[in-house]
Amino acid sequence: MRTDDDLELNRRFDLTRDFPPLIFPEKQGVDADAVSALLVGAAAAVPAIRAKMESPDVGQDVKELANFGLKMFELVECLWEKVVKPVAAGQSNGQAAGATAPRTLPKPDLAKRELIDALAVSDRTAILYDANLGNIPIANRQKLCHALSAGMRESAIALAGQRNTDPTEAIRVADDALSLVSNMSFMGQASRPVKDKSHCSMPIKLEFEDRGARIHFERTVKDRCGIRATMSLPYNIREAQKKFHTTMRDLYEGELIMVRVDTEKLRFIAFHKFDQGPKWNPCFEYEDIPHDILSRDMGPPTRAAPHVAPAEGAVGGAMGGGGEVPME
Repeated sequence: MRTDDDLELNRRFDLTRDFPPLIFPEKQGVDADAVSALLVGAAAAVPAIRAKMESPDVGQDVKELANFGLKMFELVECLWEKVVKPVAAGQSNGQAAGATAPRTLPKPDLAKRELIDALAVSDRTAILYDANLGNIPIANRQKLCHALSAGMRESAIALAGQRNTDPTEAIRVADDALSLVSNMSFMGQASRPVKDKSHCSMPIKLEFEDRGARIHFERTVKDRCGIRATMSLPYNIREAQKKFHTTMRDLYEGELIMVRVDTEKLRFIAFHKFDQGPKWNPCFEYEDIPHDILSRDMGPPTRAAPHVAPAEGAVGGAMGGGGEVPME
């Protein structure tokens, strides 16, 4: 049973009642005339205070207190000139006290956003070249998937035999790398014989969960199967990459050049070394990728120089001859 006290509490804290809206008082501005008059009166008293400070009859404690008061007055004068006066002038122009100019957000760079998104996709995509897809042309996609798996195993066994290493381990590593692929699409109607007629092949577009999986796959199939896989890039970016590669090859004449895309800083970076050199050395030169590159007319494809097979044991997109534009 409710008591009178309970009913009174319910009445006071009933949120369904229509309470009057909250009205906040307007912020009071700076009364510049009043502040100015106060400072004028204080300034008039300064000479008298200084005269008393010089009198021998005034004690040292009083002199220190008066000196402190004069310093504070100088501070107030400085605040008036540097802070209060400009604010008061802003009020006279119709601006609220302490208000700043309306904040405007920068317009989003849609071209840059499109470039970042495109490179994010490229970071998880690779193109596999020269894969062994059997001895006869194949058009059926399901059969091509089986041919790719069998061909990678065959390539791993052959390369292990050349290096006198364990073929079982090479097959295991190759199968593990292939398991990283999340999606696969064949770029063509059917596989075709390669130039030396040793097997049939076609470019294969592979998609991965992340950038690390793609890089691991590229390095593994290069080292264990001798198959070339590179980062997949949009046409315009690849054409710009080829031009930068040509520039760097002319700059580092007689050396091998490797060009990669820095997807974080949106630029082309390069590495150089002499043929059979121990490692790639980073170049100081780089080239920023224009944000609107995807919408530019890049013209017909740039003809790349003939590709030369990389040195034995080279991984990570290393190249020989300087003709190819390799990826990671």
